[in-house]
Parts: sequence; C-alpha cells; structure tokens
Amino acid sequence: MDYNKYFMDLLSRLVSIPSQSQNEEDCAAFLAGLLRDDLGMEARLERVEGKSCSVTAALSGSGPKACGSPAEKKQRRLLLGGHIDTVSAAEGWDTDPLRLTVKGDRGYGLGAADMKGGLAAQVTVLKKLIDEGACFAGEIEFTALCDEERHSIGANDYVQRKRSDERQEIPDFAVFAEPHYDNIVTGATGKVLLSLEIRGTAGHAANPETGVNAIDCTAAFLDEINRVYTPQYLAGRRASHCILRIGSKYGGYSLNIPEVCTALLNKQLYVGEEAEAFIGELRELYTRRVGKGDLSISREVPYYPSYELDRSHPDLRMLLKLLEDGYESRPELRLNQSVSDGNILYTQLGIPTLLFGPEGHDYHKANEYIVLSTAYRYMDMLYDFIQLYFKRPFPG
Repeated sequence: MDYNKYFMDLLSRLVSIPSQSQNEEDCAAFLAGLLRDDLGMEARLERVEGKSCSVTAALSGSGPKACGSPAEKKQRRLLLGGHIDTVSAAEGWDTDPLRLTVKGDRGYGLGAADMKGGLAAQVTVLKKLIDEGACFAGEIEFTALCDEERHSIGANDYVQRKRSDERQEIPDFAVFAEPHYDNIVTGATGKVLLSLEIRGTAGHAANPETGVNAIDCTAAFLDEINRVYTPQYLAGRRASHCILRIGSKYGGYSLNIPEVCTALLNKQLYVGEEAEAFIGELRELYTRRVGKGDLSISREVPYYPSYELDRSHPDLRMLLKLLEDGYESRPELRLNQSVSDGNILYTQLGIPTLLFGPEGHDYHKANEYIVLSTAYRYMDMLYDFIQLYFKRPFPG
C-alpha cells in the first residue's frame, strides 16, 4: 500500500472539514468513523460541550507471549494525537483554505500544519501497524482533542475522564504531533489570565480632586506593571505579560468621575513562576505605587501551569538516539513560549509529553502550509519509535 498517498488523501479530507474551536463535531465524527471502520480500532466520539467533540481510540497489542517478549507485570501504554480544532481562516489566502493545495513540497490549507497534518501522519502510522500485523505488548491510545486553540476544554475533559473511571489507564508517555520537526518541545511556559478591577470614588468631573478616578488609577497601575516586569522579561528572568483590554462603565457624556475601571492581563509563567505569587506581587505593587482606590484581582479561564520534562527521560533519550543514528537528525530540545494541551496532560495526569510532528509554517496566518517531505519522513521516524518503545521494558 502507498502510505504516503493514504496520508495525503486523509489530510485533504481533514482540511476540507471545518473544525474551528467550538465547532469540531463534523471533523471529529469523520475521524472517529475512519479509526473504527478503516483501522478497526475501538474509537469513541466524546462530546465535551455543544459542538465541541474529541475523539479517543485504542489499539491493543498481541501481548508479550505472542510477541516473544518477556512477560511484564505492567504493559506499556503510549499516547499519540493532538488537537483537532483550528483557528478561523485569516484574511489574505491565495488559495481556498478549506482545500488542500499542493505546490511543490508544500501543502496549503487551514490547519494543514497546526495540526491536521500531524494527526493524519500519526493515523497513517497506525494504519501501517495494523495492516502489517505489527506485534507489540501494550496499548497505543490515540486522541484528537477539541478546543486547544481556545480554552483546552477537550484536554481538561480527557483529564476528568481518566480520573473519574478507575478502569481508565494513564498513558506512560505521549507524543503530540504539533508542528515541531527540527525541534522537540519538552516543556512550556504556563499562563494565567487575570481580571483587574479598580474602584475609585465618585465626584464631579469639573472638580477631579473631589473623587478618585478609577481610570487614572488603572493607567498608573498598568504603567507600573510594564515598568517593573518588562525589563525582567527582556532579561530572561520572567516570562512575558501582555495587557489585553481595558474599559470602564462610562455610559455616555456625563461629568462624573469614573468609579470603576477594568483591565485584562495575560501573564505567561516560566517553570518555577507561580500564579498566586504573581498576584500577591501585583497587590503589593498597587498599594506601594498607586495607593488609592481599591484593587480586586480574579483568575479567569483559561489557566495553564508550566511544565518541563526531565531531559534524561529514557523514552526521550531513546527517541533522540533513533533520530540521530537512523535519520542523521539532531533536533533541538526546546521549552515552548506558548501553551498547549501538553501543559494540562503533564501537570494534571503526570504524562511525560513531547510535541514532535511534521514541519509547518505560517499557522494562525494566511497561506498556512505543511512541508510534505517532512511528514513522510516523520511517519518513518514514528513507526520506528513505536517499535522501540514497546521493546523497552517498563521501568521498575
């Protein structure tokens, strides 16, 4: 069978089905049906919220006796997958974003890189394993999660399902096929979204000294945040922050001193940076540098803790050795500056999670594309890694 063609046909179909965050149902249903009917896997469509749906599937091996492997008290479990949702198509596409368009070594389409190309590559590898009757002792779980580009409700639902059912086994290792090819993501910053509300005191705007202007207080506070934290970020001592929105309850022309002003602040979190500690710093900064009005801070959805996989992890080292010896590839190990579902799986379930998939470019932009030759090579790499993964005894 021509598995490169199978991959291309599958990617073309996935790209053609819209699956923006909160609208993944049709694409998830197609993928669940394919895994069940074409691959013969135990596949389920998991409805999370509204039209947000995830897919889970499992492929059980033949067992150690059938494979000629030594019996282990615990069989290894590998998690593959990623997210099924995309962002909305940006303006300026040269081609139809819902049609895979091939130009040379590039496949253009919405989500082709981030990350339907990676999902299609992994499904193709599973197809090859099944067709060839590959023998392994353990289980491969595949999941395509919804809503990663928004609030990661799919990943959080996956966590809750694993925790609520004692029959649910936690995978021992995960490879999510995000578009990281020349680099492998072994950890990432987290992020916390903070709502800031400052309350002042009413008064007549013609006599501003008679009240406390909440907008003035907010402006002074945001200026202090930038003054204190931007240099620390540029020096590499802190992860970044960004003020996303400010507003007041001013309802039209009125000579009233604004009593309430709000702001939305996104704070990325390096490993070791804690959200609550940062909130405490903000409160102290406001008291010390603004000193009037009342500040309240609340955490909003989403929240992602930071994580970092131990780079001496044996499965990571095994993958790196395979890539170097078998493919003369030496990908950089990287801590990602943005979040993914890996933050949730690692911190909530303890699953060591790598982001490693075919090369892609311009995701979240017009003319997003996947480099097709890297997808073909990635499939060979992943196929070989799976063989090695299940040959390695379970630790302990």
